[in-house]
Amino acid sequence: MLIARWIVIFAILGVAICQDADGTYLQTLLKGLATSNNVQQAGLSSEALFSLVGSVLQGNLEKIINGVVDTLTMTLDEAAKNYTSSLCLNHTELFIKALARRENWALRMVDSMGKPGTDLMDFSLNWAGNFDECVAIKAESYTDPVAKEGLEHPYTGKYCTATVQLTDATLSFAGPLGLNIGMCLPDTCSSADGSALMNIVTRLLRLNMTIPKMYMSCQEKSLEFTDKALAVTIVGSIFAAVIVVATTYDVIIQHYLRKGAKKDKTQKDDIKAVNGVVNAAYNHSISKDDLSNSDMKVHKNGGLPNGFTDLEKATNSEISPDKAPYKPGIPGKLLLSFSVYTNAPKILNTNQPKGTLTSVNGIRFLSMTWVILGHVYAFGLNLTDNLATFFPQIAKRFTFQAIMNASFSVDTFFVLSGLLVSYLSLREMKKRGGALKFNWLLFYFHRYWRLTPPYMLLLMLYVPTFKYWANGPFWPQTGVDVDECKDTWWTNLLYINNVYKADKQCMGWSWYLANDMQFYVISPFMLVPLYYSPIAGAVACLALILGNFISAGMISSHSHFHANILFDQDQTVGMKLYVKPWTRVGPYVVGFFTGYILYKTECKVQMSKVANFVGWSVATAIAVSVLYGLYTSDGSPPDFSNGVSALYNATSRTAWGLSVAWVIFACATGYGGPVNALLSWRSIIPLSRLTYCAYLVHPLVIYVYIFSRRTMMHWYDLEMIYLFLGHLCVSYAAAFVLSLAFESPMMGLERVLLGRKKNS
Repeated sequence: MLIARWIVIFAILGVAICQDADGTYLQTLLKGLATSNNVQQAGLSSEALFSLVGSVLQGNLEKIINGVVDTLTMTLDEAAKNYTSSLCLNHTELFIKALARRENWALRMVDSMGKPGTDLMDFSLNWAGNFDECVAIKAESYTDPVAKEGLEHPYTGKYCTATVQLTDATLSFAGPLGLNIGMCLPDTCSSADGSALMNIVTRLLRLNMTIPKMYMSCQEKSLEFTDKALAVTIVGSIFAAVIVVATTYDVIIQHYLRKGAKKDKTQKDDIKAVNGVVNAAYNHSISKDDLSNSDMKVHKNGGLPNGFTDLEKATNSEISPDKAPYKPGIPGKLLLSFSVYTNAPKILNTNQPKGTLTSVNGIRFLSMTWVILGHVYAFGLNLTDNLATFFPQIAKRFTFQAIMNASFSVDTFFVLSGLLVSYLSLREMKKRGGALKFNWLLFYFHRYWRLTPPYMLLLMLYVPTFKYWANGPFWPQTGVDVDECKDTWWTNLLYINNVYKADKQCMGWSWYLANDMQFYVISPFMLVPLYYSPIAGAVACLALILGNFISAGMISSHSHFHANILFDQDQTVGMKLYVKPWTRVGPYVVGFFTGYILYKTECKVQMSKVANFVGWSVATAIAVSVLYGLYTSDGSPPDFSNGVSALYNATSRTAWGLSVAWVIFACATGYGGPVNALLSWRSIIPLSRLTYCAYLVHPLVIYVYIFSRRTMMHWYDLEMIYLFLGHLCVSYAAAFVLSLAFESPMMGLERVLLGRKKNS
């Protein structure tokens, strides 16, 4: 009850601070808010809105404080009968009395609480308050209040968020409409205390409306370090120690042992040159007479101070002959797999083997930037104070449709994956003499080993420890994954997290990895027929595409999905269409067949200028129609029938895959022109190598930024440009570290243990 009354206190004070003596300003504001189309669409009536906050608009600040203090003081006895936490109750009473005396720390507690700001009419209903001011507060009490002696600090401030859900209906992707209010409570009060007592608010305010949900969550100042967090910290420390040892070992070998051997070799060559021998060949400029004229005698007597004594020592084996360069054994090579000194230059190297499809590098990097750009918008939706005005504004822009449809960036990765699997595997199959001689066990092992270690090690490290990384009013102290992946982590390990327990999947963005691995597993059903019979292979590919069309179309039609699931009310239902392999396999198959064509033609195709122009025109038309076909000038969802939306959802991703496949085909066969020059730019090669790790880590980079903020974000164009570029740079920097720590070492271990050469 008392915590509920705290909500009343801060709400009353917050409103009182921003009004005049008669409350006319907020009265006028509320009238405008009640008649707002946005509020009416959300299901709030003007009567309900006035009943929610209208009762706190009368009087001035001084009268309100006195009235609240008197009311709470009179009800302390009643609260004590039903309230179980006596310590929280006593500390609340201390706050009330201090507030009545206008003590600074009590006023600061009120000051740190969230208050109404601007843009109320546009759903600016997240009043965060001041987190740092609240947690820095120390309550004061005296053993002798009159003389103010015996100062004590019985508690400190604890930041909590009171959430009042105003409607059941969701506002599309933004979720249900709710009021979030920053609170500052004694640190002896728990989240459970607040959640249990928030229902008192409705009785205190005498609301004549039904509130779907009310609860309070508090930010603990310190979290207990769990056994899982301790375990992964130890594992991470071991990895760090191994990397340090390996790098030190590598530097010693490179700079001392090997260079020392080269130095000895150079010194011996110089000694031989003095005696007329260079690299085991006589120097014919020295005559026999010269050799017999006591040169050796002088040498043996050491009479000349010109280094001949060293030659004598060499003949007496005091200096060893040529030292072979130091070569580490198997244990040394395994250790060197973790060396930053060796791995960093490999990542940053801009050279590639002959026959590499260089345009793939640029497409991979640009697609990753597209993914990050889309997630910058998507992840920050609920922490933006002007979403209701900013998003409708930019949704009207034709150019913004590429961001609205940023999900197609993942389909680009499917095209690239299928193309490379087909192109490289068919070349290897031909080299070995057919499918029967192809090493299928290594085919699967290499893929699993390539993807899984960095993926699972990152999951292991971040899931139990993420809640300790930072703090703030929005920081998720329970982590970002359900139950810290307690019952679902193994589905990620087996790459089935998109089809089994998908509603609780760990590391939510890993649905793509599951799809990609599943497509890889079934790829031999296309690979083998294509190798022996183009017709049989084409039939297998076509069957998968038709299955994709039928399943995606039927699911979309049955669930009445919009052409862009961004506008669907229930995003969890939309995942039925978004993450399932049978609805996403189309682009992979398109890329797979393109790789087959490049393999059969050996990237040598003769095309006329007309054919090349037609190809680029068709690819461009497809891309534009897919990305911008949903454009509406008023920013509203496209008014398609259920059948048209189903057809779009069934075919659009495969169509996008066709446009990407043409770009790769044209560039690989020499018809890419300036596009190929841009995509094949050597400086992009290191960034392309880091794309996998960038995909793994970039959501965490964005999460840390948005959840550790102290205030809501306010979006505008320049702000979004800075956010995007900042997240892009930090994500690739983090990807570089992740690759050095987990990805490159595992690839090095595979080369040492299995003797595999680096795949082109």
